[in-house]
Amino acid sequence: TLLVTFSIGLSLVGASYEPGTPGAAWTDQELAETKAKLIWIMDHPEEALRGTVRGKVYARYYERRLRDLDAILPTAAKIVRLGFHDCLPESETGAGCNGCFNFEAVGNRYFLRKCVKPKNWWHKRMCEIREGGLRSELPMGDNNNLFWVAFVLEELYKSDDFAGIYSGQSLYSAGKSRADLWAFASLVAVQHTIGNNNMMCESTEITDGCPLEKNNPDFCALDLTTPDFQPVFRTGRSDCVSDCDKWLPDFCTHAAEVHPNAHGNGNETGEFMKNNFGLNVQEATAVLGAHSIGRTHKVNSMFRSEPWTPQGVQDWNNLYYINGVNYISVGAPNASRNCRFVDTDEYKGFMGDEFGQPISVKFKVRNEMMQPSGGPWNWNLFGKGCSRAVCENIAPSDMHNKSCCHVLSWCDEHPEDCPFQELECFGDECNEHNIFLNVNMLNVDMGFVFQFTTDANGRPQGCTGLDDQDWIANRKRFSGEVECPLNNDPSGLGTVPNTDIVRTYFLEYEFYANNPKNWVVTFRKAFDKILENKVDPANLIAAGTCWLNSTCVAV
Repeated sequence: TLLVTFSIGLSLVGASYEPGTPGAAWTDQELAETKAKLIWIMDHPEEALRGTVRGKVYARYYERRLRDLDAILPTAAKIVRLGFHDCLPESETGAGCNGCFNFEAVGNRYFLRKCVKPKNWWHKRMCEIREGGLRSELPMGDNNNLFWVAFVLEELYKSDDFAGIYSGQSLYSAGKSRADLWAFASLVAVQHTIGNNNMMCESTEITDGCPLEKNNPDFCALDLTTPDFQPVFRTGRSDCVSDCDKWLPDFCTHAAEVHPNAHGNGNETGEFMKNNFGLNVQEATAVLGAHSIGRTHKVNSMFRSEPWTPQGVQDWNNLYYINGVNYISVGAPNASRNCRFVDTDEYKGFMGDEFGQPISVKFKVRNEMMQPSGGPWNWNLFGKGCSRAVCENIAPSDMHNKSCCHVLSWCDEHPEDCPFQELECFGDECNEHNIFLNVNMLNVDMGFVFQFTTDANGRPQGCTGLDDQDWIANRKRFSGEVECPLNNDPSGLGTVPNTDIVRTYFLEYEFYANNPKNWVVTFRKAFDKILENKVDPANLIAAGTCWLNSTCVAV
């Protein structure tokens, strides 16, 4: 498998931390230095990966053979995911947040077409060797793509000199637990990507698809000094005592974990969050907003290699929710939550349909054809194209300055520079939604918006568009345009303030599309709960807060 050739070649100074015991408290200096090192990793993920033992070898393999180096880079999104997965409870003991994870399927790479349905023993054996294991025919959760981010953080954890910052002694030799480092790293990753978003809000850079109102102080930038935005970091988590072979990293465990079903619908996801983290539906909805950063990778998960929010995979904002409900919540033409095509540099803005209005969008579900069942499945957002025939019937004096007709004219004059070759539609296809907007959702995301069920393999069903027999039989890649009822199942949180309207799964999700600050506050509180899941409160000690506003600085 992928991990057979590994040994941890780190230079250790003593062995002060004893697995199974609470980690020691952190000083302000340790908080500042570790934050600086973590930010360096997020800003230089490839350099951080290539600097580890065997990292350069595997970086070359993923880059040249699998053509997806990003799949193993220690990005902010993977650091946040690591924090979440570390706190998944173990099946037998219920332990969580213990600086370890199960390595089952961690080394799998899905890239061989013949491994979708291996025909005989020899093919199966070949797939086990080259892909790391046989593909599951049923939905399952695992920790795939988390090995390398954990491995890079292990270098930080056990080295006293990292990223050009010398600390005197490593966190490990100072008695800190790995679990505390992973929790802190995920909090820093959230803060750092909020900062990325704020820089985007201050720039003139144009975002793709459904834009944010950059000049709206209540909608784009998020003030990190706001007390309710600031997480509470407490130390005292205990690392597991690894039961894996000695040549494997100390964060390896054979203990089975309770994973969410990546193919489940909204209600199933809500139940998982309640049963395993004590979160209500509002908090569960907020946690899903972490999908605002990062992307799925086919080579790791078999899901389509696209981001949830193409508008900025390193920017923490509520575009995840905007993308999810745009189909429902079309408002005024200038509303930030409406999708438009990005204009050419000449116009410095966004293009709508032929009349300058927000473009019409619909979801379709894609068979990824990576499993015998045709799965896994992705929900992709599509818009209508721009019709030259319609444009020709609009008088120049009546042409809206945001009409997509301007883009067609510009592309006629600059065919070699035109970035919108697929924008134009012809004839009946202009009534269809065929322009992929690069939005890539999963069942767990859209299940909070739409009411649908899934079959035993995870294929969504029960809606118009999902009943396309050719799609169900895997004779075509995309379903029809999906028309599902909204998920109006009660969220269990009463009614919308000052109304008799019952709060539902959909309303919880839609609320965050219009209220990004409320989302960040709820996410922060929910994520604090997750990062202390199953940890004895008596062992937790509040760390200093100077790292939040950089009043303590690494020296």
